[in-house]
Amino acid sequence: MSTYSESDTEPGWDGPELPYFDPPLAGVSYGTKPGARVFGWPAKGGVYILRASAVEVEFLGYGRFEHVPRPDPTDPDTAADEEAHCNKMRQLGAVWWESEHAWAADLRAVRQIPQKKTFIATGWPAGGGVWVLSEDRGVASRKQAGMLFNAFTMEERCKMIEQLGGTFYANPKDCPHLDLA
Repeated sequence: MSTYSESDTEPGWDGPELPYFDPPLAGVSYGTKPGARVFGWPAKGGVYILRASAVEVEFLGYGRFEHVPRPDPTDPDTAADEEAHCNKMRQLGAVWWESEHAWAADLRAVRQIPQKKTFIATGWPAGGGVWVLSEDRGVASRKQAGMLFNAFTMEERCKMIEQLGGTFYANPKDCPHLDLA
């Protein structure tokens, strides 16, 4: 992750240098928490941001396990679709920010509580054993592991853990990430 230089920041930005969003923010991002963070870029500028539940993600027209890339701002055909998307986001209480950087600066100011370094999710299939995804939080976030929280059944959750590269333990006590001894 590189940082913005003075010339890279948005015109008028007088805040601290912030990390460059690389890759760019997605339209729907799952991170490691329940639900998803949904972004919308309206014609008026700025960005709408909404922490959405699985029901809200589906209301917006996306699948619970669907990564949605950021729309191409140079494609004139996407402008009307993005404006309609922003209108639906506003129906759900999305917050408008002047820029992605203003949102990120506010997020950093609030996040003073230390977080665990490891993300662990488990899935218990009906046939026995356990599926486990244990990753560094940053890696889990890049894998969009938060979409696991959108599963409606344990079997669906097991399938998602497998797709995200989790490990299956036929004997759950063999899993080094769980205290089952």
